[in-house]
Amino acid sequence: MFFYDSLAGSSALSTIQVSRQHPLGLAAARLAAEAIAQDMSESYQLDCEWADEDETELRFRGSGVHGTLTLDDDTLELQVHLGLMLLPVRSVLEQEILDYVDNRLPCPKRV
Repeated sequence: MFFYDSLAGSSALSTIQVSRQHPLGLAAARLAAEAIAQDMSESYQLDCEWADEDETELRFRGSGVHGTLTLDDDTLELQVHLGLMLLPVRSVLEQEILDYVDNRLPCPKRV
């Protein structure tokens, strides 16, 4: 039980964070986020929905994972929180997420 509690409480271990600048502007970034949400829903069985009326925060949830994709005029912020069962493959998932963002969005600089 102690081992579980120490892992579950470590946000650095269970959270993947990605921050990118983008040249899209907010409206185009929303469209890109909706395409990402559709892809995540189909590929990874994640439920996605906008958390606010301005459509600047997209929340997603699935088996063992949840997170947010936050947008503004020139920045994309992604936070992915992994459940205990996914911690052993965290580095693999993190690399897949980084590759996904870098290959699908025109984000020239890492923030």
